[in-house]
Amino acid sequence: MNIAISLIFGYLLGSILFAGVIAKIKGKDIFEIGSKNPGAANVGRELGKRYGALVWILDMIKGIIPMIIADKIFHLSHFWVTMAGVCAVCGHCWPLWFKFRGGKGVSTSSAVFLYILPKSFLIALFAYWFVQKNNRSVKRVIWTFLITFLIVLGIYYKEIKWLLPALIIFLGVGTLANLDAIKEMRRKTSYNAK
Repeated sequence: MNIAISLIFGYLLGSILFAGVIAKIKGKDIFEIGSKNPGAANVGRELGKRYGALVWILDMIKGIIPMIIADKIFHLSHFWVTMAGVCAVCGHCWPLWFKFRGGKGVSTSSAVFLYILPKSFLIALFAYWFVQKNNRSVKRVIWTFLITFLIVLGIYYKEIKWLLPALIIFLGVGTLANLDAIKEMRRKTSYNAK
């Protein structure tokens, strides 16, 4: 029962799109401005960096709260604590309150990563920065995240029984949420190869 409560709560909390809330307060519709993505980056570009930072923090908090409840109140295993955070990411990417039209889940995912894997957080942050700042080819993204994945497993090798399936699910959700971006990268790579 506690597992179900944690997962459902994570999803429902994740479904609150703070980018949409902040944009509405500023008299804008986040789905109609900039990239039309309800995330911190779009808010930062269109409404100002401080609002983007605020959305980033709020999106991180909504990922951490369900994990704290699953961990500290329900005393669930590491795997289920992680899944509570992954459900928050799913809520952000496919929110119930916004007809399943959500963001890419970067801020909320970073909170999940920070909570479960604090020793590798800076490595993951560097990997994300590296991919964003360089020419984003599918090959570069795959290699960067594969190397990061192996480093994380190396650091947390004693936790591999729960960590490996949790990371596979986590990365699967991230991939599904970013299919459009992956298709766009493949299209650009194919175009540049001509």
